[in-house]
Amino acid sequence: MSIFCPHCGREYDVTLFQYGRTIECACGRRVGREVKVRSLYRPQRPEELRFMVDVMLGRLARWLRVLGYDAAYQEGIEDADLVRLSLDEGRILLTRDRALPTEWWIDNYLLIDSTRPVEQLSQVVRRYGLPWRERLFTRCTVCNEPLDTLDRHQVLGRVPEKILEHASRFASCPVCNRVYWQGSHVDRMRRRLDEALKGREGQEGEREEEPEE
Repeated sequence: MSIFCPHCGREYDVTLFQYGRTIECACGRRVGREVKVRSLYRPQRPEELRFMVDVMLGRLARWLRVLGYDAAYQEGIEDADLVRLSLDEGRILLTRDRALPTEWWIDNYLLIDSTRPVEQLSQVVRRYGLPWRERLFTRCTVCNEPLDTLDRHQVLGRVPEKILEHASRFASCPVCNRVYWQGSHVDRMRRRLDEALKGREGQEGEREEEPEE
């Protein structure tokens, strides 16, 4: 089976266009399949959405995980693997690469506008109508795994003594064993999210809180 350039008629083997890939013909026209490649996995509810985040959006991936969403991120991943995994795993591809929609004809992507992570997060939440309060701080911001709830005695020796004196709720990542607790940083992040996701702008030059344990 072949794909033909709609401008000059040059013939290309169909295997060149896997996962919605396109190529630039010798005549200068972009060539690809006419129908955009669609993911087989179609969640019915916004809270079921999963994301694939490109290499320019690592902090956005961490913020999505703070909200409890499955946000896959791999440093140094090539575009071909990024697109393939997003389609194979039914993930929405989030990217800052403005050339990607031209080079890959897929339908499950969002082009991110801002360079500020919290504004990027606000764009994703608005675009997909994501519920964001219900599952805050339930996923590891490093490994992307759902957290296990722990009792106080289960974190003895794993957190500083001063944390045990003030915190009562703990969780741990089953992969990296990182321990999370409800500290002052969590309160700051809640306030930051309330401001950003209600559409209010932060103060000029305000430092954005980085997701942490």
